[in-house]
Amino acid sequence: GHLAVYWRGGALLNDTAGPGYHLKVPGLDDVAEVQVTLQTDSVENIACGTSGGVTVYFDRIEVVNRLRPDAVLATVRTYGINYDKIWIFDKIHHEVNQFCSKHSLQEVYIDKFDQLDEQLQRALQEACTEFDTGVSIIAVRVTKPRIPTEIMRNFEAVEAEKTRLKIAL
Repeated sequence: GHLAVYWRGGALLNDTAGPGYHLKVPGLDDVAEVQVTLQTDSVENIACGTSGGVTVYFDRIEVVNRLRPDAVLATVRTYGINYDKIWIFDKIHHEVNQFCSKHSLQEVYIDKFDQLDEQLQRALQEACTEFDTGVSIIAVRVTKPRIPTEIMRNFEAVEAEKTRLKIAL
């Protein structure tokens, strides 16, 4: 599950420690555990504006990921113990905003929604690979976005009218 990384006097040591008993010098050594098994990070309440100017909210986007054990030291040394904030949380916000700004409400909510999880997974993995983070993106799950109530009512009325006209034919 986890590997421990140690700092002595503020400097990251070059070893990790797995399960078992380990010693540290109080006041001199600091330790942090880094998960190396599958984990799910939940990015919540992501606001984004569509190309038409409508703001929609994604309540939750879940990213299943794993940090390779052999990459723990390099990743912590380069990006810190909270590497997932940079490469998952912040990157999800950025990619969702890129997606929304290029598409209309119809595309974000219906036409292209089914492609969003694969697109996010691809973008995250490409960035993690390019910057040699050691993070593998296994899956991304996106909840349906919330749209403003008035727009939702109008949309439902249009859909109901379309259905009524199809039945009439």
